[in-house]
Amino acid sequence: FLSSVLTSNEGKRLFAPIAGLGSIGSTFCAGLVSHIVGRIGLTGLMYLAACCYLVCASLSEYAFVSAGRGHFAPKLKGTPQDGSITTNGGNRSPYKGSTFDQARLLFGRVPVLRALFVEIIISQSLSSLVNFIFLINLKASIASDELRAGWSGSFYMWINGVSGIFQFILIPRMLKFCDARRFWLGMPVVMILCTSHQFKTIGTNDLLASSASFFAIKTMEYSLRGAANEMIYVNLDFESRYLGKKVVSLVAGKFGKSGMALILAALMTNYGESSGAMPTLVLAAVVFSFLWLIASIKLHYLIGTS
Repeated sequence: FLSSVLTSNEGKRLFAPIAGLGSIGSTFCAGLVSHIVGRIGLTGLMYLAACCYLVCASLSEYAFVSAGRGHFAPKLKGTPQDGSITTNGGNRSPYKGSTFDQARLLFGRVPVLRALFVEIIISQSLSSLVNFIFLINLKASIASDELRAGWSGSFYMWINGVSGIFQFILIPRMLKFCDARRFWLGMPVVMILCTSHQFKTIGTNDLLASSASFFAIKTMEYSLRGAANEMIYVNLDFESRYLGKKVVSLVAGKFGKSGMALILAALMTNYGESSGAMPTLVLAAVVFSFLWLIASIKLHYLIGTS
């Protein structure tokens, strides 16, 4: 929605602060988890989260209604009678048939979307893997479910707090001196360093040190990645922003997470609840970090030449 109603310059100025407001709310609420779960329990916490989703859905609908009233809602421009869309380059791209057919034609026309699709599959696979490692270490260190929920809430509070600093202060300053596409190279390099360091924490009781990779990837997802993603879409045509973003976000992200979940399920069937799987998991995280770097280099190149 924002990619379609904001210009490139407006996006550079507004994407990070808007995301930063979300981090402020997330930081505040994450800090309340340990207190809330003590009063209403984990089940009550899930009901409260569901209510928050309903509020978010209502506000999203209100945003689209307001855009329509203000005559700046995203809409197809230059649509001829044959149902095709005139792109920024003046070429017509068919916008008919099934979503699969539309996506196939679109991804064939826009190589940046293909590269982004692959990059998201790899990065989301790594995110799921690092999250799984974090949960194993957390469960091994804290036995009580309620204490784990409270510790996780505090941990997410710090993640969102650091993300907010990036969104409000660091990212706007960074965008003044470098292009947003440089973020794509920096993120996997950080994960290579964090996952490689995690080998030293295997077998120790240092929960904070073993959680560094999870802290890093979540902080980048909530701050750097959000800004970098939107800066890609804001420079593409409407079809890429609408259909392309939908396919990339829903299909690539879910495919990466689901595929990694299947791999982890098969791996843990072999190892069970023992800690013997940890070296294999950490090694896999390092490998996926390098794969992420390779995919990011390709994406970085295509963004620069498109």
